[in-house]
Amino acid sequence: MKGMLLLLPALAVVLTTAVGAQTLSISELFGFPCPTGVCPDGLQPSVLIQASDANFYGVTGGSGGIYKITASGQVTVLYAFQQDPKTGLYDQGKSPVALVEGSDGFLYGLNNQGGPNPSSAGTLFKISKAGTGFQVLQIFCTTCTNGSFPNNLTATSDGNLYGTTEAGGFTSTTGVCQNLGCGVVFRVIPPGTFTVLHALDGTNEANYPLGVILASDGNLYGTTGNHNPGTVFRANPLNGLFKTLYSFPSGVFPMDSLMQAPNGTLYGISQSTSARTFNLFSSTLMGSVTTVSTVPVPYARGQGVGPLRQATDGNLWSTAIYNTTGYLNNNGEVFAVSTSGTTEHQLVLSGTNGAAPVAGVIQGTSGTLYGTATMKGTDANGNPAYGTVFTITGLPAK
Repeated sequence: MKGMLLLLPALAVVLTTAVGAQTLSISELFGFPCPTGVCPDGLQPSVLIQASDANFYGVTGGSGGIYKITASGQVTVLYAFQQDPKTGLYDQGKSPVALVEGSDGFLYGLNNQGGPNPSSAGTLFKISKAGTGFQVLQIFCTTCTNGSFPNNLTATSDGNLYGTTEAGGFTSTTGVCQNLGCGVVFRVIPPGTFTVLHALDGTNEANYPLGVILASDGNLYGTTGNHNPGTVFRANPLNGLFKTLYSFPSGVFPMDSLMQAPNGTLYGISQSTSARTFNLFSSTLMGSVTTVSTVPVPYARGQGVGPLRQATDGNLWSTAIYNTTGYLNNNGEVFAVSTSGTTEHQLVLSGTNGAAPVAGVIQGTSGTLYGTATMKGTDANGNPAYGTVFTITGLPAK
């Protein structure tokens, strides 16, 4: 199914920031149509990447699918995850949460749920950028040592892929993580060799890892976010040697994976339940963590903050589901803070160009930022959509 967006004047919102009189424009690129409740291109888009062919690839929610979108807004559905009508199972998985391009040029992704058995808990899959050759490379399950409910995948400079699962990976420790394991860090070597590097123990190593990055020193760094307290950890990408570098104060939890700036410093966003704030924090590679500033988004039940990414303006960009007061009728925002913690940009979505962004933004080679909103928007015929791809122009090219 293909669709071409006809840009409507009402969908563009231009905001002038106070930084260097810089004007940034946020506009809908594509609204996912859902006429009569049927969504031919999918709905609730989340993760988006730009691949080596200059096109963008993403995943949609619900049972889920994979699509390609060009810089001009033309969408092609590459794959849709289907339920087996006989068993009621999603044999190839459902609810995709990650998509990356491997060193072999194929797309690799994670489904957080589904699989061919009742105990299945997600899949690792591979597909070409043309939408052919789909393969399930790994099946996660609640009774397997390879982890369950995968949540994050990243392609790194060593040519491998690294990821985490929320749970699973049984350890010798009992009585924690519902005796199902506390999550794993894993490696994938294209074209598909899977290895569990480390299974967290849920005590000294906390639980619920939120993804890893390969830092400049050759080690993997990540966070845990569902244990009191949350942590920053390091893992060896070859043998999985694991070390907790920092434990946050009680009631403070990282919200997503880390990123590394060119100066070597790691950055992330944490939630403080006691102060009811979201904070930008930094960390050295040795685990010296500093709270840099409060992030300019409201503390609210259900508030989600996307991963940080540094753009060509030097700022750290992310998204928040809600803006201002944090109620459901708010549409969310894209924001940027400097590495010193100063709020540089806040661009609020209007609803007509989307609402509830969850996956952060990426920067294309042209300098344009691309993001997704999981709700609202306007389709090519001017009707309400069920999620959008949007752009923010005005930043320097790469």
